[in-house]
Amino acid sequence: MISSRRVEAELKGTARTFIRGKVGLYTSVLFPLVLLFLFGSIFGSSDSAYVRSLIPGLVGFSMLSPMFSHADVAANYKRDKIFKQLALTPLTRAEWLLARILWYITITVPALILVALVGWCVFGVQVSLSIGLVPFLIIGPFLFVSLGMLVATAMDVESQGLLINLVTFPMMFLSGTFYPVSMMPNWLQSIAHIFPLYYLIDGLTSVMTAGDSTGGLGDLAATFVIAVVVFVLAIRLFRWREE
Repeated sequence: MISSRRVEAELKGTARTFIRGKVGLYTSVLFPLVLLFLFGSIFGSSDSAYVRSLIPGLVGFSMLSPMFSHADVAANYKRDKIFKQLALTPLTRAEWLLARILWYITITVPALILVALVGWCVFGVQVSLSIGLVPFLIIGPFLFVSLGMLVATAMDVESQGLLINLVTFPMMFLSGTFYPVSMMPNWLQSIAHIFPLYYLIDGLTSVMTAGDSTGGLGDLAATFVIAVVVFVLAIRLFRWREE
């Protein structure tokens, strides 16, 4: 049974490690802002519609970024035998993973606000920040932290970095992060539907640019199903004492 006290304690430790490390803060919060300035300045100076579509994509990117940092943490824990030490504590695998999911859900909120604020102040583009975003802000980190854990569990330390890149880079460029999927050829659009990030960004776009809180329900359902499957697989394959 999951203990809220153990999850809270691990959550505080995760926050301290995250803040000290700075890399996760950069990839999750600051790097999306850099990309917004870069792509917005190049392609959006005379096309506010592009910047409006870019903002949900970069919010989705900020939710994807924990996959990099979490997989790296898990790989380091494997290498340094920290998981074996955790096996001797009351902390369970699910509690350890849940604490990290909760932390990344927490930092997704300021990432969303900052991207939307910069889009408005710098490029004059407004997006809708409604209650319909909340499920996406929860399920997105839930999915990608679990996916990072699954990759780190399935691969050895030397191979997991390569696999993470093989998974994330096509997902970033083919899921609507930097340009709408509708601009791509039909065969690439079909490939885009394979990636869970596509459904996350498509749902965010419906809520943020069209102001339609119910328009992304299909995308939300697809993202939720994928997230649950990945979480269950990560927990089942993740073994303290095998690390």
